[in-house]
Amino acid sequence: METVNLEGIPCQVVRRNGRRVRIAFRQGRLRVVLPRHLDPLPVIDRHRQWILEKHEWFRQQRLLAEELELISRSNEEFLDMVRDLSGKYAGVLAAKPSGIGFRRMKSKWGSCGAQGKINLNTWLQVLPGELVAFIIFHEMAHLRVRNHGPEFKALIRSEFPHHRDLDRQLKLYSLKIL
Repeated sequence: METVNLEGIPCQVVRRNGRRVRIAFRQGRLRVVLPRHLDPLPVIDRHRQWILEKHEWFRQQRLLAEELELISRSNEEFLDMVRDLSGKYAGVLAAKPSGIGFRRMKSKWGSCGAQGKINLNTWLQVLPGELVAFIIFHEMAHLRVRNHGPEFKALIRSEFPHHRDLDRQLKLYSLKIL
């Protein structure tokens, strides 16, 4: 894997067949995807200002994330919490998952499969209760609405009017944990 440096910022270069260039920060790490024949340095230089600004933003977010406290919960306490919340939200949403599973995920807090099974990231165990509730409600809302369109957003707002704040908190916890 090729890496170049921009003022102390390591940049992972991924070469692919195709013509499109893509620059992105994934979990605070800079990544440039470009055609095999292209030199990455002019591309990076052309977007230097954006890269530097975004890198500084991620640095500040990481500092905020470091200050977050993790909750100490036993497996049993966490399972009881998930059972209680999923039961509560099954009534609110008039939808019940076909099952709930747990697994370590690298980039998301939960998922809802086509068959109605919900998978939750095991890291939820250390998050504050309101964020756990928000994730469980979000995934269970997918039992009613499969996408993130207006109907889905209305469902989320009905239970969590401050959902944007919760999303921001989850992003900070993602930087700390995932």
